[in-house]
Amino acid sequence: MAGEAMGSLVLTGVGYRTFSMNGRSVARVKYLLRQLVLAEVQALTQRLLAARSASEVRQWIALFLEERGLSALARGGR
Repeated sequence: MAGEAMGSLVLTGVGYRTFSMNGRSVARVKYLLRQLVLAEVQALTQRLLAARSASEVRQWIALFLEERGLSALARGGR
């Protein structure tokens, strides 16, 4: 989960600061997290906790990343 853009975003929002992931994912996740404001990620996470489905969670995250010009990272796969 931490090695995926969406997963690392959620984990950061709920308070995780140390991740274990495949070496191929490190650069992408590191780049993503350095582009974001922690308070915004935490606010997003509060919205995600109120979501009714996994699909809704993915939509919120995709919108969040798109608004910041980072949507390609979510589409980049694992």
